[in-house]
Parts: sequence; structure tokens; C-alpha cells
Amino acid sequence: MLPVFPLAYFGSVRYFQDLASFGQVLFENADHLPKQTFRNRMVILGSQGPQVLTMPLEKPSGSKTATKDVLVSYKQNWPLIHWRTLKTAYASAPYFEHYAQDIEQLLFKKKRFLVDFDLEITRFILDVYQLPVDFSLTEKYEVFYPEDHRDLDYESLEMKGEYQQVLFNQKHFNSQISILDLLFCEGPIGRRLII
Repeated sequence: MLPVFPLAYFGSVRYFQDLASFGQVLFENADHLPKQTFRNRMVILGSQGPQVLTMPLEKPSGSKTATKDVLVSYKQNWPLIHWRTLKTAYASAPYFEHYAQDIEQLLFKKKRFLVDFDLEITRFILDVYQLPVDFSLTEKYEVFYPEDHRDLDYESLEMKGEYQQVLFNQKHFNSQISILDLLFCEGPIGRRLII
């Protein structure tokens, strides 16, 4: 049985380190979407420290809505808010200009379903870092998987390794933030920290 992972909205570096340790994975999309999840939330490093960016969602069946049926809400212009926040935080990062257009397009490409949005982001990151990970989606909810990553709190797990982050005046390295931090700071050479 394949390892199973939750989907992520620009997941953490540790999330991608764990994904890359497998050649093939399943993404869970048949469970009920938990509250306060990185499936629709990313943490970036702003001038005041870690900053949370949350994508608003709509659950047609309330708390019993399966992840595959969760909709992205566009009642607010959150893509613009997230894009402006990313520009403010990372404009001075060495690789920001190189990836800015791609990230902007990902944010502003309206997707109806959260799963489609997160899958497109994941494909982009896997492609940029040339990570040989094949994936498919779960067809039904299973309680047990021998290799189960669904309940891991990737926003609190430390990544393996360090790199130079944009905010040089910070007192310590922050490893519990989005893969975008690594992408904008290290560009393609960030791959060495993932594999």
C-alpha cells in the first residue's frame, strides 16, 4: 500500500522532504477537511516573523464535506492579498524575480475545488525541484495506512538542514514555513535540501 499524505497549499519544506523520500504517494481527498489545516494555509516569513496566509473555503455539506468537494471561495480577493504579502516579504530574495510570474499565475488562476488548486501547486514544486514523485488521489477513506502522514502537523515539524533566509537580522533560522521561502531564497539549488 502506498504512503498517504494530505494535500498542501504551498506546504512546508519538511512536507516536501517527506514527499520526496517516496517515489509514489497517495494524496488524501476522501476525508473530511479538518479545521486549521495547511491544506488551505501557508506560513511565510515576514518582517515581524512567521505570518499565516489562509485561503477561504466553502464547504457545501458543512463539516461533513469531503476534501474533494471543498470549494475555494472568491468572495474576497484573497489572491491579491496573498500576492502583495509575498511581494512585500520576498521582493529582496535572490530568486524572487525568477519565480514571481509563475507564483502569481498560480495564485490568480481561479480553481473551483481546493484539491485542484493544491494539486497544481504541488505539480509546480515537484517540477521546479525535479522531484521524481508520482501521485494519485485516494478513492475512498481508509482509516489505516502503513505509512500515514495525514495527521502530521507539518507546520510544527523541523526541516532537515538550513539555508540563508531573507531576514538576516533574525536571531534564529525558521524552518517551519512554506516551500516558497526556500524557492525564493535558494532557487533551484534548494533541491539539495529536499532530497
